[in-house]
Amino acid sequence: MPDPRTCRVRRILIAALSAVLLVLVSAIPSWAMTLTFVRHAESLANEAGIIDTRVPGPGLSEAGELQARAIAPVLAGMGFDGIYVSSMLRTQLTAQPMLDLLPGSSYQVLPGLREISAGIFEGSSENEGLGRLGYALAPVTWMLGARFVPVPGGEDGNAFDARVDGAIAEIADNGDENAVAFAHGATIMFWVMMNVDNPDLLLMLRHQLDNVESVVVEGSPEEGWTLVSWAGQAVSADPSLATKLLVNVRDLVVAPQTALYNVGTAFSSGDFETLVNAVRDGLIEVTRAVVRFIPDTVRDIVDEFRPSVTEDSLDVTELHRAVVTAAPQDDDEAEPQSVAVAEAETRNGSGVAPAGSTPPSGDEVTGSTDDDEATASDVVLEDTVDVDTIDVDTVEEDTGASDHAVGNHPDAEADDAAPANGSAKSSDDDGDSDDDASERAAA
Repeated sequence: MPDPRTCRVRRILIAALSAVLLVLVSAIPSWAMTLTFVRHAESLANEAGIIDTRVPGPGLSEAGELQARAIAPVLAGMGFDGIYVSSMLRTQLTAQPMLDLLPGSSYQVLPGLREISAGIFEGSSENEGLGRLGYALAPVTWMLGARFVPVPGGEDGNAFDARVDGAIAEIADNGDENAVAFAHGATIMFWVMMNVDNPDLLLMLRHQLDNVESVVVEGSPEEGWTLVSWAGQAVSADPSLATKLLVNVRDLVVAPQTALYNVGTAFSSGDFETLVNAVRDGLIEVTRAVVRFIPDTVRDIVDEFRPSVTEDSLDVTELHRAVVTAAPQDDDEAEPQSVAVAEAETRNGSGVAPAGSTPPSGDEVTGSTDDDEATASDVVLEDTVDVDTIDVDTVEEDTGASDHAVGNHPDAEADDAAPANGSAKSSDDDGDSDDDASERAAA
C-alpha cells in the first residue's frame, strides 16, 4: 500500500509542474507565418486581352514563359519552405522554372487559390468596356464589407473568402513559416484588401498587380494578417485613422454575413451536428465583433489625437517638480527639501555641483547651468542666487565643498557653508536656528 505522505508529495509536485507548464505555454508568442503571393506570368488570355477564369484555363504566352524563367532564380533564393499553386494551368507553369532550380522540391495544388469567377463577364475584354467594370464592381464592395454582393453569374464575397481562407488554412496546417502561393491578380488583390488589418485601398488604384509581381503578408488564420509589401513597395503596419475606422466597421458588418453563410452551408450539408456548430460559432463571432467595435474605435481615436510628449518637456517637468519640492517648508520637511535639491542638480549632470556655484544651504537654490532648467526654476522661486556675484575663491576656502556632490551631506553643508551675498545664514546673531533663518529669508 503506497505511503499517504508520498502520494501527497507526488500530487503537490504534479500540480506545481502543471502550473509551470501553463505559465510557459501562455508566455509563448502566437505562431505567425510569412506568405508571399505571386501572380502568374502572362497567359494566352492576358495576351489576347480577355477575361478567362475557367479551370484549368489557358497556358502561358511566349512572353509569359520568359517571365517565369526570369523570376525563377529570385524566388528560388528566398528560402520558401512551402510551394503552392492554384488548380489553373498558368500558375503551375509559372512555378515550374523555380522548381527546376530546387531539386527534390514540388508544389501542392490548392483549388481555393483559383481566380474569381467572372460569371456573365467571362470572355469580355479585361482592359476596357462593361466587362472589365462589371467584373471588378462586386469585389470592390467586398473590400468595404458588403460580401453578400455576387458577381453576376459568379460567386459572392463570402464564398470567395471562404475558399481562399480554406486554402491558406491548409498552408498553415502544414507548418510552413515562409510559403509562396502562385495565384491570380484579382484573387490576390481582393483577398488581401478584405482581410489584412492595414489595407491601403489606394494601392488598388495606383498599382494593380502585373504578371509575376508579388504581395507579402504576415500573420496567421487565427490572429489575422498584416500587409508587408505590395509589388515590392513596403506598406506601413500602422495605418491612418481613416483606415483603422474602416477596418473596425468592416469587421463589424462582416461577422453576421460570415455567420449566415456558414449556417447556410452547414444546413445544405444535411449534417445536424455541423449545423449546430455553425450556429454556435456564428453567435460567438457576432457577439465578439459587437463587443470589440466600440472600445477598438475609441482607442484608435484617442491614440490618434493623444499629444506626444517630447524628451525636453519631460526634463523641464521633472525639474519643476523637484524645485517645487525644494521650496522652504516646515521644520519637519527641512531634510527632504535638501534631498529634492540634490535630485534636481543630479538631473543636471552626473550629480556633481556645477563649476562656479556653491552647494545650496537653507532656502538657497543656485542657478542651473541648463538654460531650460534655469527658466523653470526662475518661474517657481522668487529668490535665486546670482552666480556672478559670488566670490568663488572665498566660498571654496570657507566650505571646501565646491567639488562635492550636492546633497551628499545636506546637514553638514547647511552648517558649514555660508553664501557670499549673505542671503541666508546658518545661524544669526540672536542664536536663531537654521530653520528660522530659512523662513525669514523665504519671507
